[in-house]
This record gives sequence, structure tokens and C-alpha cells, in this order.
Amino acid sequence: MLPLIDKLVKQMILPRYLFRQEAMAIVLITLLLTGAIWFSQSLKLLEMVVDGGAPIFVFIELMMLVLPSFLSPIMPIALFLGLLFTMQKFVQDQEWIVMQGAGMSPWQLGRPALLLALVVMFVHLAVSVDLAPAAQRELRLQRRLIQTDYAGALLREGTFNAIGHNMTIYVQERTGSNLLKGVLIHDTRDLKKSVTLTAESGFLVNDKGPTRLIIQRGTRQERNNTTGEVAWLLFDQYVVDLAGLNDVQDDAFIKAYERPIWELFNPTTDVTNAHATNEFLAEAHERLAFPLYNLAFAMIALVAVMGGEFSRRGRPHRYLGAILLVVAMQASALAIANLAAKDNMLIPFMYAPPLLTILAGAAWLTHLKHLRSEARFGAH
Repeated sequence: MLPLIDKLVKQMILPRYLFRQEAMAIVLITLLLTGAIWFSQSLKLLEMVVDGGAPIFVFIELMMLVLPSFLSPIMPIALFLGLLFTMQKFVQDQEWIVMQGAGMSPWQLGRPALLLALVVMFVHLAVSVDLAPAAQRELRLQRRLIQTDYAGALLREGTFNAIGHNMTIYVQERTGSNLLKGVLIHDTRDLKKSVTLTAESGFLVNDKGPTRLIIQRGTRQERNNTTGEVAWLLFDQYVVDLAGLNDVQDDAFIKAYERPIWELFNPTTDVTNAHATNEFLAEAHERLAFPLYNLAFAMIALVAVMGGEFSRRGRPHRYLGAILLVVAMQASALAIANLAAKDNMLIPFMYAPPLLTILAGAAWLTHLKHLRSEARFGAH
């Protein structure tokens, strides 16, 4: 009966306890990091809502759409920090020492962390392969909608505001949400001519339709791009339609990070040059390779905490070394991805660092198990 209870404790009760504690730390750190980045992004979007015509539901939708793009790089870091913090706490509270004394091997102690790493890795894979590019495509559409239906929200005072690719508007002062003073507009939508408008004042109108800018008491300068001739016009009131300024973007080239993974491996007919093809293939492999860093970083955390003898004071130099190694691997992963986009021969190097780290960590834990088994055998 006692061996059965011992087996139950070591294989079910204690691993579940370790798994629960480590998962809680990882979720908390993920929420904190995500919240910090999300908050910084929200300030820009919130300013657009407060200053202009975009309603609050558009702000909420944009906030949800930007989430997957920065959740993907956060996940491996949050996993590493959560595991490192929790496992050090186990050592400091002597919980791991008691578990090791009860006969749990390094692999048994590290199994909950590795299982968590596998779960996070598959979630990361789903986000990077499917959710993030889908969100980026929808974000592209929503931005175009804002630039047409809520173009007035993008007009900030004291700066040159690009409305699409073919119009720039400068506003010296903005009173409230719709009243403007000191307006300068440069319009190049027509390839045959360029138009420059200056006005003392203006106001935005969005009466359940496309946004229009009505400017008052100003001049209109039109330059013929072929002959160079310039025509002037004085006006008391002039209407500028801000809708449709981004129609040119409807057929614009869709970026690699916006496309589904199957399209990256088999580009559509709009991808004609070799550079774009290389970039697409590198992007596809980046989405598959980066989730492996979750398991690699979990291995680094395990080796940092479990390597050598347990000490309640911990080993700050080992933890610092592990953190620096993770930072270096994350930076090198980004560098290799950028280089692989130019030369696809470097794509295997995107997989090499995480896979080698996983194998090295597994070999170390196996070696550590043998060392401690021999130590216990020698003690007897």
C-alpha cells in the first residue's frame, strides 16, 4: 500500500502542484507584459477617438486586433520569467529539496515546466500561423475604413497629416473636434496636376456619410505637371471630399505578415519578384520556428535553477546568465529572420538555436539525473 501511495504522490499530486504554481506565474506575467504594451498602444488609438470622429467601438475593435501581433513575441519571455521565478521560489522554500529527497528525479521535477512549455508552444503556433495574420488583415481594412469614413479623426494640429498616399493636410490649430484654423492641403490624386489649397479656417462635416472638409477664405493653386503652368483661384468656401482617398490601397500589395501561411509557401500571381518570394518563405518558416523558443527557454530556466546543488540563497549569477542568454537568443532570432528574408539558404539557422538548446537541456537533465542517482547510491 505504501509504495502505491508514494507513486501516487510523485506522479500525480506533486506534479499537479508544480504545474498549477508555474502556470499561475506565467499567466500573471503574460497579462502584465501584455497590459503594459497594450496600454502604450491604446494611447495613440484613444487620442484618435477623442480628437476626431471615430466612435468608441472602433477603438475597442482596433485594440483587440493589435493584440495578437505583440502577444506572439511576449509568450516565450513570459514563460521563461514565470518558470524562473516559480522554480527559484520552490528552491528558496526548500520544496524542491524535499521532493528530491522523496525520490523525484530532475526529469520529474522539470516535467510540469516542460508540459507547460509544450502547451504555450502550441498556443504560440496557433497565434503566429493563423490568428496574428488574420488580425493584421482585418486591421488593414479597419484602418482604411477610418481613413475614409473617419478621416477627420486623423487631422492633428501642428503636424502634416498624410491622408492616404495622395493628400497631405496641415492644421495650425484645432478647436473642439471639427473646427480648424490655418489649413494647408496638398492634393496629388490627379497625376496630371497637383493642387495646393490654403485657407484661414475650416470645419469637418460627417453627416452619416463620408467625411468632408469645408474650408473658408483661401486660395487654390493648380499646377499642370506636364507644362508647369500654374493657375490661381480665390474662394470664400471650398469643399474637399476626404472619402475615397485610399482607393489606391485596395489593390495594394499585401505584406507577408498579413498573408496565411499556405499562401507564403505558394505565393499568388501578384508576387512576381524574387525578393518578395524569399521574404514570404522566410516569414513562413519564422512562424514555425519561433514557437520552438518556448521549449528552449523552459530548458534554460530548468538548467539555471537545477544545475549544481540547491541553495536557499539561489545563484544570482546563474540566473543573470540565463536571462542574458535568452535576450541574446531572442535578438539573434530576429537577426537571422531578417537575413533569411534576403537569402533563403539561411532558413535552417532559424531552427538551429532552439533545437540545439532543447537537445542540450535534455542531455543536461539526463546527466544530472545520473549524477544524483550515483550520489545517492554512493551515500548508501
